Amino acid sequence: MKPFIFFPFLSELMSQQKFEEIKKANQAAAKKLIEEHFSSSSEEEGDEDFEGKQGKIVANTFVTYTTQTDGDIRELERTKHFHYFYCDKVLECGIHRCSQRCHRGPCETCRQEVEKHCRCGKHTKRMPCHKPYICETKCVKMRDCQKHQCRRKCCPGNCPPCDQNCGRTLGCRNHKCPSVCHRGSCYPCPETVDVKCNCGNAKVTVPCGRERTTRPPKCKEICSRPPTCHHTSREKHRCHFGPCPPCHQPCQKVLEKCGHLCPASCHDQALIKQTGRHQPSGPWEQPSEPAFIQTALPCPPCQVPISMECLGKHEVSPLPCHAVGPYSCKRVCGRILACQNHTCMKECHKVTEVEGCGDKNKAGPECLHCEEGCSKSRPPGCPHPCVLPCHPGECPPCVQMLRMKCHCKITSLYVECRKITTADVNEKNLLSCCKNQCPKELPCGHRCKEMCHPGECPFNCNQKVKLRCPCKRIKKELPCSKVRENQVSVECDATCKEMKRKASEIKEAEAKAVLEEEKRRQQAELEAFENRLKGRRKKNRKRDEVAVELSLWQKYKYYLLPVCGVTVVLFAWYIAHDVD
Repeated sequence: MKPFIFFPFLSELMSQQKFEEIKKANQAAAKKLIEEHFSSSSEEEGDEDFEGKQGKIVANTFVTYTTQTDGDIRELERTKHFHYFYCDKVLECGIHRCSQRCHRGPCETCRQEVEKHCRCGKHTKRMPCHKPYICETKCVKMRDCQKHQCRRKCCPGNCPPCDQNCGRTLGCRNHKCPSVCHRGSCYPCPETVDVKCNCGNAKVTVPCGRERTTRPPKCKEICSRPPTCHHTSREKHRCHFGPCPPCHQPCQKVLEKCGHLCPASCHDQALIKQTGRHQPSGPWEQPSEPAFIQTALPCPPCQVPISMECLGKHEVSPLPCHAVGPYSCKRVCGRILACQNHTCMKECHKVTEVEGCGDKNKAGPECLHCEEGCSKSRPPGCPHPCVLPCHPGECPPCVQMLRMKCHCKITSLYVECRKITTADVNEKNLLSCCKNQCPKELPCGHRCKEMCHPGECPFNCNQKVKLRCPCKRIKKELPCSKVRENQVSVECDATCKEMKRKASEIKEAEAKAVLEEEKRRQQAELEAFENRLKGRRKKNRKRDEVAVELSLWQKYKYYLLPVCGVTVVLFAWYIAHDVD
């Protein structure tokens, strides 16, 4: 029994000694361990008292012992320190127990090494149980603003709201959005801007950004800028931006030549288009905008009216002062020429008065000389112009020969123009007569027997004409005028009646013969038709042929008709010529 009791006691003593050696070795590093725990994050371990720190020393000793014994703590369990100092409470991790000696307050964090997953679940690592594993992988998910990435290390997926500034340019184009990054449109710019007139007396407050489109307020103050021309003061005008309007006050400078005052508007700063600028080399170059420069212009010519008489002394007109001098009024001279018929057609000009002549309308040596022909009116009926140049007084008688037709329009006569224009009606009829028989025909068809005369021919025609009886057999010669007036006539006698009777009998006989011939032909056709209706044998049946003998008229009617027509025409022609 004693050896049995001794060996357990010896084994326990050895374990206790080993533990004390390890404890002493760890006490040397106690101070350093405490400093490390004090410098560690309070969020992970919290505040601990001094006893807690010493408990950590025991725990480190325990961990060191288990490490040296490859995790075998059976020998350590047999020591009195294990039974009397070990806490053995379940730690906050809920897996391991507290390895410290019995202590006050909460147990320290679990220091067991385990395989841990990071928060995002992408990586694993062996590390103390109490330390959270945060990998270096940054989250690439978009935050609620949908503009920025999360960029948080080892994000578990619940990305926090975006904490960056929006920074977008607001609608005013002057400021940026100061709000936290957000979705949708930004709020309008809260700033305000004062829009002022040029002098600053009038202003209006508008939201920021509208100052570009807001017209400056109208200022009722008078512009106080000094004049830039030779005048002592400007024309009154209200406050404005940009250059002042041009001065419209009268110039009032004394002109050098005449001494009058310049009435034109002020021209000290006139805008003149600049010339001599670069010309484009071709259509591909855009033409430059025209440039204007301000320059002082000389005073315009004096326009004060001065009364002046024209060269021809037609009128007195007011002329501008700068144009005073001899001038032409552009009218026609109008002085009477030597021909006493025309006037000088030159433009208003200077005329030298002739000595001893009191007529101021008479032409002078500077006027034109008349080169026109005579334009005086001719006697009635004279178509010829005067052969003399333009002259005073009456024109000489016209001796031109006129070619004219006689009354009958056949013979051409040559008569002096003055005889025709000075003759009366009877003399004109005698001058126009050719002394030949009138060639005109009377209504009866005979030629007029009178000498060439004007007007209509007389109707009493005495020409002998032949008159026949109705049957054209009896012929007599009688005066034409009596025949046209139906004063005489020729009647048929007994012989004429007998010839008419015989002619009618012949016509009746011919008509009767034609009628009988027609009846005979119709009878023959009737007999032939009756023969065809009779019943005969088919073998002996033949087409009946009736020989109808044609009459003389039917055979030769196409020849007789033209002959009869020609005979009638010749007979009529003979009768007509026999009557003449």
